[in-house]
Amino acid sequence: MINTKTPWVTMPCTLDDGPAYKAAIGLVALASDLTSEPELNTFLPKEGIGLYVNRIPMPKVVDIESLAQMEHNMTAVAAGILPDDHLDVIIYGCTSGTMTIGADVVEAKIREARPNVAVTDPITAGLKGLRQMGCQRIALLTPYIAEVNMVVEDYITKQGFDLITKGSFNQPGDPQICRVPPQAIYDAGLALGQMAEVDGLFISCTGLRTSTILEPLEQALGIPVVASNQALAWDALRLAGCTERVEGFGRLLTL
Repeated sequence: MINTKTPWVTMPCTLDDGPAYKAAIGLVALASDLTSEPELNTFLPKEGIGLYVNRIPMPKVVDIESLAQMEHNMTAVAAGILPDDHLDVIIYGCTSGTMTIGADVVEAKIREARPNVAVTDPITAGLKGLRQMGCQRIALLTPYIAEVNMVVEDYITKQGFDLITKGSFNQPGDPQICRVPPQAIYDAGLALGQMAEVDGLFISCTGLRTSTILEPLEQALGIPVVASNQALAWDALRLAGCTERVEGFGRLLTL
């Protein structure tokens, strides 16, 4: 028989800074997304960085209506990421969603839940990275349908970039986008980025698996290649004050 009268002994310990002692990053991920979480974890340093995820409702079809609807759930989803603990940065993991809703609106909705946390998104991070590497005349690769591509093109050109060439896989939603093979992304990026006038390539969408092809694609093209998840990892780290360089995934993560 167990002696229930034996007292519990309080064991000594001194609390440390926890597993995310360098940076705690919150991710608002699409409910339909298979890619962004594992890709971001690939791009982030292995020690001292924590990625903590909550998912926002998103239908399987990516169109302007479904992208715009995410605005209404943004604050509640952000509030559910480690609500009783510290976060350094919250990232919204949808490139086309940001351009549809507006980066300023995305940030405001997240800050309603976490007013003292830095916020970034894939297009803000991506264009920031392209500017930092001196890219102006870019090639653009997306997986989106035509109506979403129109929003993307309009947004990027209004940010002052020249779109020299552009291509799309024309996939209807995340179930298909997440299954575009990395080799197809490489081949498409190579075809678009090899034009003489192009000085940078942007691969738009957190649903695309780019981690294995960014470095070889940059080497083949000889120009910077920026992708949504790669840019998110870079910007989130820098916003959190982490200057650690991550090698093997394109020059952006080494800046």
